[in-house]
Amino acid sequence: MVDQPTTLHQESDDGSAEVAVRTGIRDQWLVVSGWGASHADTGTPGPHVRLGTNDGSDPVLKTSQIPDLVDALHTVGGRIDRMWETDGSTWFTGDEPDDNDPAVKRQHRIESLELHSLVADHWTEIAALLVDADHTDEAIERISALLGVDETRVLVLFHRFSLFTLTRGAREARAGTLERLRESP
Repeated sequence: MVDQPTTLHQESDDGSAEVAVRTGIRDQWLVVSGWGASHADTGTPGPHVRLGTNDGSDPVLKTSQIPDLVDALHTVGGRIDRMWETDGSTWFTGDEPDDNDPAVKRQHRIESLELHSLVADHWTEIAALLVDADHTDEAIERISALLGVDETRVLVLFHRFSLFTLTRGAREARAGTLERLRESP
């Protein structure tokens, strides 16, 4: 059996500001990504490094894997610094919404709840479209047209959608939350 690599990246600078490091959990990789802004605070522009996993779970590394992580951090940090120096001034216009601004978060929440309500209101028609569709793309296209929303929003929603949000109790709770959010500044 051939040993799998502990780190997925080329030794030379391939221009990518992302490296994946094997963790101590089977089939899990810790992904070290260079970002042009922080999404942890107010979206401050500048070179940043984000850590995440391919499965969304907390990473657990064996102590023998720590040098690979340190190497990945140095690699990505150096690459995103160089990318920022070269192109960073063109990455932001200053018009981008700050996803951590409370008003932006509130608006996103309202839009999400409204979409859930729209799905609940049209569930019978949506279910028929889903069952009748030959493939996912066709279903997404038809549901998007029915609801009058972007196909991407439909795709994202249905990847995380719980049928339990269609219960009367969930619908009433959603309506109350929407009312409160719309009334607050």
